[in-house]
Formats: sequence, structure tokens, C-alpha cells
Amino acid sequence: MGLLKEKKAVGRFNRVFVTVLVMFFGLISFSSLGNADQFSKSEVRVIRPKYFSKTGRLESSGQLSIVMNQSFIYTYLATGILDYHFSEAFAAEGALAFGFSTDKDDKKTLDSNYKIKTEILRTKYFGEGGLLYTPIYGKYQLSDGKLVYLDLFLSAGAGMTGVEYLFDHCPKPTDVPDGVSVATPPVAKTVSYLTGFLGIGQRVFLDKHVSLRWDIRSHFFGYNKGDGACDPSNAEIATSSQTNITMQLGAGYFL
Repeated sequence: MGLLKEKKAVGRFNRVFVTVLVMFFGLISFSSLGNADQFSKSEVRVIRPKYFSKTGRLESSGQLSIVMNQSFIYTYLATGILDYHFSEAFAAEGALAFGFSTDKDDKKTLDSNYKIKTEILRTKYFGEGGLLYTPIYGKYQLSDGKLVYLDLFLSAGAGMTGVEYLFDHCPKPTDVPDGVSVATPPVAKTVSYLTGFLGIGQRVFLDKHVSLRWDIRSHFFGYNKGDGACDPSNAEIATSSQTNITMQLGAGYFL
């Protein structure tokens, strides 16, 4: 009977020992997954830890912004953006853009062939501040085994938009028949309007510092119709709204 008890005790000890041994080596193997170097020469690395961190870093970006929803002009703006990333999900952003507009052939044709003047709101600049929220961080594996890291973010904020009035839609005294009196068009000016914006964008990381970036943003503001009136003394007292949709393409650098 004593021998039987001894054999049972040894059997229980062996089972406990083997269990502890398996758990110990299992923990060592699991902890080693945090070492990204072990995957440096592997073609398939989708299980490696997060490669890119933004928390506590400044991101500077340069972009070309194009206003997409204008019928008679093209508008291009050189845009500078500065972001500070509080966490992987949230960042504060400031943006400043300056540019110019050129007339499309449609506008020139209406004026030269049909004497139709088109009134245009030309965006001269915008300055905005806002918040970025990044809900998606992902990796895409190419056919050669390389990984492309990217994220998708949403943006919202407010600022100012500068609208340039050239008054080129106003008739000149030399353009009207004799005996008809018209006011001399005002001097060109730029007026600023309070603006809000919403947007979506994406970064594609080339390395831990450089990324390619695109944004699509909707900038909306209200303006006084009288600001573009040909005769300010008889201007209509009314307000209207304008939405500019911009496509912004460029690159960013993380400090």
C-alpha cells in the first residue's frame, strides 16, 4: 500500500513539473513576439508589433490644395500643415494656405461671345485649426512580401477663408451705350469669412519619419452678397453660403 501511494505521488509531481515547464517556455516564446528584429528577414511579417508610433510627435506637411467644385475657375493653394499628436488616435492641427485662381475657357467664352459676366468667389487663402481623429491603423502586404503601413483619419475644425473680389463681372463705363450711366467698379479687395471644415484623409508611411498624405475637405462659410456688389452704395443687404471642397496632396515629416 505504501509503495502504491509513493507511485501516485511521483506521478502527480511529474505532471505538475511538466505543466510548469510548458507554461515557462510558452511565456518565453510569447514574450519574444515583441522583438521586431526577429522578423526583419522574413517575407511575411503581418504579426509583428506596431511599427509606427505618433504619440508625442510633431508632424509637418506640405500639400497642394485644389478647389474641386468651381464651375468657371481653377484655384490652387500651397498649403502648410502642422500637427501635434497627443496619442495614437488624437492630434491637434493648424493649417495655412495661400494661392491663386485662373479662369476656365467656359468663363472666357461666355464673356467674349455672349457678353455674360459671371460673378466668382475666388479663394485667396485659408487658415484653420482643428482636431484629427485616427480610428484606423493598418498594414498591407505587397506581392514581394514588403509591408505598407497606413492610417485613416477624420478631421474637423474652424478658421477663416479669404475671398478675393476682382469685380471683373461688373460693367465698365466704356462697355455700355452712350447715355447709360454705370458706377465705376470698386477696387479689387479680399474679405475674410469665418469658416468651418470637415474632412477625411490618409497617410502612407514610407519610414518612421516620412509619409505620403492626402486629404479631402469641405470648407463652408457664410458671406455678405454686398461685398461683391458693383455699386456698394446700392448693394443688396443679404447673406449666402459657400462650400469649397478641396483635394489636398502632399507629404509629411515626423520630427
